[in-house]
Amino acid sequence: MATFFCSDPHAFHANIIKHCRRFAFLSPADRDQLQAIEADGGDLSAFHVGEESVAIMNRRLAENINARVKPSDVLWCLGDWVFGGRDLLSRARWFRDQIRCRTVHLVWGNHDDRRIRDLFSSTHDQVEIQVQGVKLTLNHYPMVTWNSQHHATVDAPNIHLYGHVHGIYERDPSRCPVKDAAAWPALDVGFDGHDYQVWSMNEILDRVRPRLEAFERLKIERGQFDPFRGRRNHHPAKLRNAESEAL
Repeated sequence: MATFFCSDPHAFHANIIKHCRRFAFLSPADRDQLQAIEADGGDLSAFHVGEESVAIMNRRLAENINARVKPSDVLWCLGDWVFGGRDLLSRARWFRDQIRCRTVHLVWGNHDDRRIRDLFSSTHDQVEIQVQGVKLTLNHYPMVTWNSQHHATVDAPNIHLYGHVHGIYERDPSRCPVKDAAAWPALDVGFDGHDYQVWSMNEILDRVRPRLEAFERLKIERGQFDPFRGRRNHHPAKLRNAESEAL
């Protein structure tokens, strides 16, 4: 049994294709429409995504999940399961039924309706779990700091997983508003930052390990046991030992 993570599928949400540039899902007709708009100056406000493109997105996201997540595995979705309107409940059920994994947990996102809770093995506003010895804090929204974050090390990772921002910070770290983001042991597990794929624990650790290394260095350089809250190290001897080991 393996555990996988994702966020922000936004099933049935036509405008997410436009806003997050999910152009891999465009139907031939919509692709022709987009090319004509781009040739005319590229004003995407005139681009209207058709139902065929939405159907392609829904189907391919489910196919991508099923290609990696076995029925006996565990999948965590960190919010924004489906975009609704009057058909929200039937759409949410349809998308859930496409996914073969029996154990799907949901962390509530800003577009989720609490009436869909029965589709999932559990639902949470925020939750702390452990997977493969890694402590994880799951929230739909990115947080600067979380429980016991200051204890995070490469050997004992304490990682925050989030969604909501659709891969912006991963694609362009300069847009991340968190100070010292290179040492921030957090990761956006949304589909838009991972080629529309779920994340495995090994992929998460590979991406976050350099941040954990940088976090350990940051604590030593600043003499702080919790740099993201500005808390000083009250044990100078321990700090000196850590500096010696780092050298």
